[in-house]
Amino acid sequence: MDPYTKFDCDLRSCTKCEGILRKNYVNPCASADIVEPRPIVSGIRPKPILLIGQAPGLKEYETRKPFQGDAGKKIRKIFREVGVDFEPSIYSSAVVKCYPGRKPRSRGDGSEDIRPGAEMINNCRPFLERQILLVNPKVIVTLGKFPLEAYLRLSGQSQALLGLKLENYVGKCQHWQGRVVVFFPHTSGGSFWLNPPSHKQLFEEAKQLLQATLVDTGIIAGAQRKR
Repeated sequence: MDPYTKFDCDLRSCTKCEGILRKNYVNPCASADIVEPRPIVSGIRPKPILLIGQAPGLKEYETRKPFQGDAGKKIRKIFREVGVDFEPSIYSSAVVKCYPGRKPRSRGDGSEDIRPGAEMINNCRPFLERQILLVNPKVIVTLGKFPLEAYLRLSGQSQALLGLKLENYVGKCQHWQGRVVVFFPHTSGGSFWLNPPSHKQLFEEAKQLLQATLVDTGIIAGAQRKR
């Protein structure tokens, strides 16, 4: 069995978080709607760009495909704007591979996705490490604070987690293991980080930096850069 097929099989059969997930309701008002272990498997192959999000949402849980919700639509639009065809060029991943469920919103009405805890993160870390090796991307894009934290742990920068602020990273990049890591905010409509004008400006700088990085790494031609 080749390493790509083996990875897909290993991820598809993983049930490490079953006990955690069965306590997390898809619908906080209906206790019968428990979350099944359902890792998102998208057919791993080498690609020039690796996109890392937080975890699958309800839409991904239902369709079994990555980045199908609001955040996915927005990030696809951004990549189109910088000259990248999403499916052929980008492998979509997440720090946590299963949908973690929902809970009542801490402020206001409705519900929100559960932030995965340390046990889920640690259970999924070997899969994320294998994805990075198998995809072998030239560029990694982290989408929000959660995958930024995971990257800092993977790259031996755990000391930077203390007092971490997303605004200190968005609009900047790092070089790690021969790859360029570009930091984005989360593109979900539920994120309030983009509300301040200064943060919106940082996001614009991050998009410009991503496009320049894609040119510098030969993923897109220089003529495709926006003027």
